Amino acid sequence: MIHGYIYSSESKEPFDHESLTKLQEHSSRKNKEHRITGYLTFKQGIFIQYIEGPKSQLDQLIQNLKRDDRHTFINELYFEKPDRIFENWNMRYIDFDDLIEIGFHELLETAFFTINNSFFTKDESIEKINRMLEKIAEVMYKPN
Repeated sequence: MIHGYIYSSESKEPFDHESLTKLQEHSSRKNKEHRITGYLTFKQGIFIQYIEGPKSQLDQLIQNLKRDDRHTFINELYFEKPDRIFENWNMRYIDFDDLIEIGFHELLETAFFTINNSFFTKDESIEKINRMLEKIAEVMYKPN
């Protein structure tokens, strides 16, 4: 069983294209060592990241992310899943404009940011998020 984790956080420091590239490259190297896959996107100071992997490795990464004082967590969702979605992406940075181009930015934001209200149940949110993540992987697939 694979575990998935999606979260949003607000950056406490500015990120430009170069710093996002460095973050992606560093994360990709570390994630490969720990069998973690996923993607990261950034828009106006807000990160949305989805990561997946074995429970123990994913739990350790989540602890590390929460200790990182460069950002403040806004929302998060942790869940079990039968299979990986981003099997070949140790950590891919997806430009938010690319998500806009394929039409998934608003759907992902809506499903994710309504988790803690009564609009969707947690299980419905997880199902919707998984479907969108699968579509993102399908449309954006490029081997690492």
